[in-house]
Amino acid sequence: MLFFKKNRQKNSFHLPSFSQWSQFFKILPKSEKILFIFLVVIFLSSLFYSISAFYYQNTEVIPNEYGTLQEGMVGQPQFINPLYAQNSEIDKALLELVFSGLVTYDNQGKIIPDLINEYHFTDDGKTFEFSIKENVEWHDGEALTMDDIIFTFELIQDPVYLSPLQGYWTNVEIVKNSEYKGFFKLKQPYSNFMDNLANIKIMPKHIWEGMPIQAILASSELNLANAIGSGPYMIDSMVQGQSGKNKRIRSITLAVNKNYYNKKPYIQKIDITFLLQKDDLNYLLKTGALDAGIVDNGAYNSKDFEKVENKEVANADYFAIFLNNQKENISNKKIREALSLAINKQEILNELSNQGYIVNSPILSEFYGLPLPKNTNQFDLEKANSILNEEGFELKDGLRTKIIKKSTGFELKHDLKLGDTGSEVKKLQECLAQDKDIYPDGTVNGRFGDLTKEAVIAFQEKYADEILKPSGLNKGTGKVMGTTIKKLNSLCFTVPEESNQLTIRLKTVNNLTLKKVASKIKEQWEKIGIKVEISELSTNDIKKTIRDKDYDAILFGEKFGSSPELLPYWHSSQIFDPGWNLSVYQNDDLDKLLEKSRLFSDGMDSERIIILDDIQNKILEDYPAIFLYSTNYNYLLNKKIKGFSTKKVVDQSRIFDNISNWYMSEKRIWK
Repeated sequence: MLFFKKNRQKNSFHLPSFSQWSQFFKILPKSEKILFIFLVVIFLSSLFYSISAFYYQNTEVIPNEYGTLQEGMVGQPQFINPLYAQNSEIDKALLELVFSGLVTYDNQGKIIPDLINEYHFTDDGKTFEFSIKENVEWHDGEALTMDDIIFTFELIQDPVYLSPLQGYWTNVEIVKNSEYKGFFKLKQPYSNFMDNLANIKIMPKHIWEGMPIQAILASSELNLANAIGSGPYMIDSMVQGQSGKNKRIRSITLAVNKNYYNKKPYIQKIDITFLLQKDDLNYLLKTGALDAGIVDNGAYNSKDFEKVENKEVANADYFAIFLNNQKENISNKKIREALSLAINKQEILNELSNQGYIVNSPILSEFYGLPLPKNTNQFDLEKANSILNEEGFELKDGLRTKIIKKSTGFELKHDLKLGDTGSEVKKLQECLAQDKDIYPDGTVNGRFGDLTKEAVIAFQEKYADEILKPSGLNKGTGKVMGTTIKKLNSLCFTVPEESNQLTIRLKTVNNLTLKKVASKIKEQWEKIGIKVEISELSTNDIKKTIRDKDYDAILFGEKFGSSPELLPYWHSSQIFDPGWNLSVYQNDDLDKLLEKSRLFSDGMDSERIIILDDIQNKILEDYPAIFLYSTNYNYLLNKKIKGFSTKKVVDQSRIFDNISNWYMSEKRIWK
């Protein structure tokens, strides 16, 4: 204590007391007060800036694990089950969220591993060897092993279970090497094997083993309310009406799978509302009651949908007019060319609010970045009209009509008179005998006698205006010559001219977008004088129409995977049901190219791309179809949701392929 007192006495400087500090501002002049406050503000600002700079330099922004996505879908789920989900876009979308496959797609529509850890092809592409991740669990905590994968594929291959996927796997053998390794054995390499693989989601053997098909189909608990998968989300709850129409499923809530083996999603829940009509979806997106949903082309307008933005996603579908090559007029290549030249594709795309892109190729070059075809079939009305004129279809009353002259194969050529005999006299008598008033006797004997002469006179006088008057005669002569021969030939030996009017029966699905397009096609073809009859059919009726090939032209779509597979659509073997050669087109050289294009393990192999280019050019040379457009999916997503990066998908259900990257809020963490 003495030490501190001494020091206190010796030191002339000491801190002011609180009471002294309280008098500070009273003793400072005004100018010094202002200076002091200014310096304090500068000091505090500098301190705040330094602390902030330090914080921001040593932290980073990352998505936060937070939030519920309110998704809307039009329709009803039936099977969140890998065996049967392929028949419904809703079921497939739910399958993507709840289940996992060996491979999946990235945000560019390319195949990437999912459950698979490593893979490679051997035996010239006929064997696919792979291993799977060892840390995968089902939603109920059981381990996922090769036994589940073998079980899934054997169930799909078994015709008893009636899976729509069964046809793709009939000639494929799957073998287990160990708990986490196995291989597929193919009869021959197949370029779209990986796409077929991406369509399979693995089923839990411990849940479904030993269950007959009737039990599988009847189990709404396992198919919907408590479907057990291994995907990024798991079934949390399901809301269903009580009775009658209200018994429909109103919503399903998915919760994030905390034990997911891949990158865990940031969005913690997805609440999916199932709606009756597309208008309901549009309304709820406009009001902000829903965060996301796919709407029809033309339904989106940025002024109406203020809380969401349109994420246009390209897809591997396209629409075309397939011309039935078996029909009389359309079997003519020049007519098909004229029909093609009369189509203004940009005008059709404008009708769809430009939400897509023009397609000029059967291999969808625009989507896959493949070489464009040599013949892109540009719009040219003048050339289309010229071709139709050359083919004998002239404009008659505004319609393209071809006059067809026909003959019995015989005509009177020589003058005939009383006393003549022969085959021409016999033909003359047969002609006269057709009218009993002119030749009541009707004798046909090849001799020009008095009765035949009297019949000729009666004939001449009946048609006096055409036969006698031009020669200044009032009475018949009984001689067959000049105008008499001409009239006899026109009545008896010439079949009346037939007119072949160029009419196209165009059929399509009863769908709002396709109805618009069909109407535009009709308008464009009518500009070159072609009559168009449009039929809009139900899904069931269009299937029958395709099976029976009961159309001149059909407006329809085709779908590809991560690479184009054309054999089902263009090989001559696919003309008959259940094939999809809608143009009924046959070309032996093309068949060989199509068969060759399949024999690659990699669908985008450089050699295969050369073959695909040959295929597209060969098809376009013959004009069997008019390729029109591909429409983008319009996925409306709330502006608060970030991380959506999908640019291309192989079908609508793949819109959730990168959902693990979506997020609704952010946070900072120390580096």
